[in-house]
Amino acid sequence: MEPAEAEKPPPPPPPRAFTQGVGTVFQFAGGILFIALSLTCCGSGLLLKATAEREDLTHIGWRMPGDARDQPSYSAQRATSTALIGGIGLALAVAGLGLGLQATRRSAAWAAVLVTAVGIIFWGVHGFFFAQVLRAWLLSLIAFGLFIAYVIFFALALAAWREMRQNPPPAGHEVLPPGYKVPYSWYHQDPPEVRLAHELEQRRERLAVAQKELEMLEEKLKRGKK
Repeated sequence: MEPAEAEKPPPPPPPRAFTQGVGTVFQFAGGILFIALSLTCCGSGLLLKATAEREDLTHIGWRMPGDARDQPSYSAQRATSTALIGGIGLALAVAGLGLGLQATRRSAAWAAVLVTAVGIIFWGVHGFFFAQVLRAWLLSLIAFGLFIAYVIFFALALAAWREMRQNPPPAGHEVLPPGYKVPYSWYHQDPPEVRLAHELEQRRERLAVAQKELEMLEEKLKRGKK
């Protein structure tokens, strides 16, 4: 009985695999947030005119010491608009940075930390504003939910940044080598017309070989008759 072969250890994960995984999470989560907030922005046009033109929202908000009583520096109307537009911009930035993390670009790692930190501050401030000034618990719940989401994004971005510092990619790894040919698609290297030309050339070669074989057989038959 031969001794059983020792089990081979599993292959090591590719370098910066966690960073690429974080990039995938950022791409999908940022895309979903961007679509949801964009639809909310577009759907707000379906509100009644009286709801869209609520003048009372311009008279409540956070006031600076020199502000008039009915003209706060940061009104509720401005806060809701800023939260929606800012949320769309942050979601788009997260999705874009996800692509950069998947490509393991060095600048994407620290930019992801910066953008997610801004997202934490942005949604934390607006969640507190909606709860204190508007007393709108649904808006507060949404804002604090996004606050928690950006806290998770920040933790993932920080871990990816540390991985990139410990195992940085080689300089110019994203630059294609000279003479690199961009494939036509995932399944084919060449476009259809080039593949068709290659197939025709191969068929011509096979026909030429078959023609030579036929000529050799005819020559043999002629010699046999003689």
